[in-house]
Amino acid sequence: MKRALDLCIAVFISVVCALDAGAGNPDVEFKIKVNKDGFSDSNGRLIDAPFHVKKGESVRLTFLFDEKTSEVLRDMMRNAQDQHGFVHAFALHSGKEIVAETQELSLKSRQTTLDFTAGDKGAQSYKIYCTLMCFGMEHLHDLTIEVG
Repeated sequence: MKRALDLCIAVFISVVCALDAGAGNPDVEFKIKVNKDGFSDSNGRLIDAPFHVKKGESVRLTFLFDEKTSEVLRDMMRNAQDQHGFVHAFALHSGKEIVAETQELSLKSRQTTLDFTAGDKGAQSYKIYCTLMCFGMEHLHDLTIEVG
């Protein structure tokens, strides 16, 4: 009985380690800065073209909070009751359904990720948009990923 339990534990640990290793190494990763002006690349240039990925690739989108701290603090001081102007959260939509959503991105939580498999359930493209009423909402709805 003890040997069977030891074997079960060993298999469980192996599976958990394998899953952790896969989760840490996506095939493709995009780092995206977010502020009230929209989605930017690592150089601060607004992203105006779709990302391209291959069907079946594991994709990680890493969103980085890029609002000016002085503006965020000024907003917080103006109205302590409603401090959601510079808080963002994102959904990945396949055209049929929301595939995944992020945690909130803010001054307190400056990075969040979204992982998915490209082309899952036949999706050929994805739209990414902010799900919260926020400053810059009109600029945070047009990030596209195309599967090819």
